[in-house]
Amino acid sequence: MQKIKFFLKGSAAESRWLNRQAQRGQQLTGIFGYCYQFKAVAQPGRVLVEYLPTETLIAMVDTFHPLASYHFKHHRLAAVYSRITTNDRVVKGDDEYRLKVVRQARDTALNWVNGAVVVFWLMMSAAILFANQTRFMIPTDTFLSGLGLGMLLCSLLVTTSIVAAIRLHRQVRTLVQLTGNDEGTWKPTFHVMFRHQKDEPDTEQFAELGKWLLSVHNNKGDYYFDLRSNLSEYDIRNTLKKVINKEDFTVMSCFGLYPL
Repeated sequence: MQKIKFFLKGSAAESRWLNRQAQRGQQLTGIFGYCYQFKAVAQPGRVLVEYLPTETLIAMVDTFHPLASYHFKHHRLAAVYSRITTNDRVVKGDDEYRLKVVRQARDTALNWVNGAVVVFWLMMSAAILFANQTRFMIPTDTFLSGLGLGMLLCSLLVTTSIVAAIRLHRQVRTLVQLTGNDEGTWKPTFHVMFRHQKDEPDTEQFAELGKWLLSVHNNKGDYYFDLRSNLSEYDIRNTLKKVINKEDFTVMSCFGLYPL
């Protein structure tokens, strides 16, 4: 038996649905895109989904014997579906891999929003151009009905994509907190000016503040850094004062403005 469902592979919603199918006597046997294959069995087991690097899955497949697997195109990762009993195990170590997959899904949802807006603009421009250049007149009712239908479809696509992106972003935030991996996560950019320096300041001693990037310097001992950090100006300034005289540096806000 086959069923078509649009789930993010490895998501909690997908796991709940697969286990509901198992309770009804349908055991998962394979996944092909959005098509799930099942077979009726007398005692189906609970389905556990975890993320593994593709190399690990290939090395373990002979002993692992998963029910199904799904390989992600953008990452060398796979969602692996295993049949387990209630007391077998609980997966806790795949949060890093899950974060990559959820981030990619969030970016895809945002791309759908941009794509829908562009498609609608192109459709409207083409309709206006066609109406102006053709020799016969398009009935107003037909034109407005078609334009209204296009607007409705694009609005539905934009709304659905935005809702999906918000839900995925919440998962990303949770996984970032669990893993501590904030690479690729947007952070405010502060601007720090060091003055009267003989050499380039050693920003390694301030690594806990965030990521430092030298932007500009001159032969007068002035060094201008960009600092990506989630901390406040107050925290950054107090940390720098422990090592550098307060007259020798200035912290600008994340908006690029000097504090008033």
